[in-house]
Amino acid sequence: MRSNFHGVFSLIMILASILIALFYMLKVSPGWGLIYLGLIILANPIVLYAYCAKCLCRDDQCSHVFPGKLTRLLPSRKQGPYTLMDYFWTALCLIALFGFPLPWLWQSNVLFFGYWLLLLIGLAEILFFVCRTCHNENCPMCSLPEQKTDSDSI
Repeated sequence: MRSNFHGVFSLIMILASILIALFYMLKVSPGWGLIYLGLIILANPIVLYAYCAKCLCRDDQCSHVFPGKLTRLLPSRKQGPYTLMDYFWTALCLIALFGFPLPWLWQSNVLFFGYWLLLLIGLAEILFFVCRTCHNENCPMCSLPEQKTDSDSI
């Protein structure tokens, strides 16, 4: 049985960074905080649909566990290579999700640092651990040199 620790841990770190931003924004600017909450609610299903729903591993081998299960609630998509529009919507949502709160977080050095620390830990977990065990050959991160070994045939 393979461990999903890194996949779940990375999501927890990223969620923690988003929650730091959300709660701080709600405190200092409730209106903008609610807009950010709406952005969170909108961006996540778009990323799940644009990217995760096409993943070859989403049904039974999703290292993140939850995104694979959540894609079952969305309209089905054929699994296969990603299109330019898949990348566009994924990137746009991630940039908005992680970039939108920065002007508010900049007002607090501790929260700004904490936000980036948690976010970077989560992203590093994905890059160095989750991507290394993923079998989604359509993902550009799957083309890492360490990924191209025949360790699956052992």
